[in-house]
Amino acid sequence: MPRYGNNKVYVDDSVFQQKARKLAKQLGVDEHKFVKEQTGILAREVAKMTPPYAKFPSVYKGTSVGTAKDIKQGEWAVLNDLRKICFVVKNNIAERAHRHAKGGPVYRLGKIVAPGVIVNIGDLATWHKRNEDHKGRTKGLDVPLLPWVGESLFLKYAKSQQKNVGIAKAAFYKASLQLGAKGAAVKGIKRHIATTSGGGKMAKSSKGPYGLISGQAKGLWHVNKHLPALERNRLIKAVKRLEYVNRQASKKAGFKTR
Repeated sequence: MPRYGNNKVYVDDSVFQQKARKLAKQLGVDEHKFVKEQTGILAREVAKMTPPYAKFPSVYKGTSVGTAKDIKQGEWAVLNDLRKICFVVKNNIAERAHRHAKGGPVYRLGKIVAPGVIVNIGDLATWHKRNEDHKGRTKGLDVPLLPWVGESLFLKYAKSQQKNVGIAKAAFYKASLQLGAKGAAVKGIKRHIATTSGGGKMAKSSKGPYGLISGQAKGLWHVNKHLPALERNRLIKAVKRLEYVNRQASKKAGFKTR
C-alpha cells in the first residue's frame, strides 16, 4: 500500500513485487527486466487514475496519460475551489469597501457581511493555504465568512494556481518513464516533468529486485483508493503477456503450442 509523508506517496507494494518476481521465475524470464517493466507500467496506470480527469479513465486500453479535457476539468476545479473561500466583487466595489473598512470587517446596514477585503496576491495566497485540507481542496465557508476579493485580483491568482494543474499526474508519469514504460502525455502534464517530484527506480533486497515508485504533489491521496485494483489488473495482464511470450518462444523453437 502507499506510504504518505509531506504530500509524498511511495508506491512499493510488497505483494505486487513478490508476485511479479514469482511470475518471472515460473516462466523463465529475466527477473530484473520483468519487474522493472511491470512496475513502470503500473506507474503509468497510477498516473492515469490520478486527478484531474473529465471522465473516469480506463487502464484497460491505451498507453497515453491524460487528455486536454482532463486539464480543463482541473482548471475548472481550481476556480470552483477558490470561489468556496472568496466572495468576488467588481474591482471598484472592492476598492471602496477596503477604504471604508480600513482593514476591518465590511458592514452593510449595520451588519457584518464580510470579515474584510483582500487586496493583494500575497494575502490571497495565505488565505487560500489556510483553508486547504490535506487533499489540497478548500473547505466551503458560509457567505458571511468569505472575504471580498476584486475580480481582477481573483482571476490573476486563479490563473497562477491553474498552472499547477496536471502536476500530480506528472509525478507518476515521470516515474513510469524512468522505469522505461512507453506512453504519451498531453502538454498540460508534460510541462511539469522537469519540476515535479516524482520518480521510479529499481533496487534489490534479499528477496530479489523490486521497483519503487514515488510522487509528491497535492492530490496524490487519491491513489490509495485505486491502487489494489490497479495492481490486480497489472498482474493479470503480466500473466497474459508472459504466456504470449512463452508461446512465441516455443514456436520459434519448433514446439507445438495450442
